[in-house]
Parts: sequence; structure tokens; C-alpha cells
Amino acid sequence: MNIHNRKYLTLAFLFIWFGFAFIVLSGCTSNEQKEIVQKAEEACLTYFKENYGIDVEFTNHKFIPADLSHTVSLTGYVKGNKDQEIFAMVDYDTFEVKTGSVPDLIKFLK
Repeated sequence: MNIHNRKYLTLAFLFIWFGFAFIVLSGCTSNEQKEIVQKAEEACLTYFKENYGIDVEFTNHKFIPADLSHTVSLTGYVKGNKDQEIFAMVDYDTFEVKTGSVPDLIKFLK
């Protein structure tokens, strides 16, 4: 085997190894994030029920970059009325709701 073939084999091996490592690590992160979102949603359900007396449905989530904050934002709506949007930010270290936002009409009724 000459030096050029050995170079290509080494590069191919490294490419395959890093590809495999990337796939495995991204799968772990994805499962971790799903678990975080599930716990954050549970914390928000309790928060909105206790503070505003409403049940909510979640439609989306977004992780704030970890170097800025350990926070996930959740958006959704009041159950039974998709026009009444809600928003929350949850610290995913403590699962404390840092910010919760509801339509003005709901704030007024409280």
C-alpha cells in the first residue's frame, strides 16, 4: 500500500468516525431536549392554572442559546380559544417559570 492510499484510508476513517459520533451525540441532545420541554410544559400548566385559572395548549418551543441563559420559551394558546395566545419562559435548571404572558382580557378577569 502506497502513501497516497494510506492517506485516503485515514481520511475516510476519520470522516466516518466523526460522522458516527455526531449522529450519536445529536440523538442524545434531542432526547434531552424533549425531556426538558416536557418538564417545562408541566411547570407552565401549573403556573397558568394557579395564577390565571386557565388551561393551555402548547404549540411551539425554542431554546435560548445556552451561553446566554438556560431558558426555553414556550408558546401556545388558551384551551378552547386559539386566538388567545400565551407565552412563557422557563429556566430549565430549576423549571421555574420566569415569565408568563396572557391576553389582557384574562389579566383583567383575574
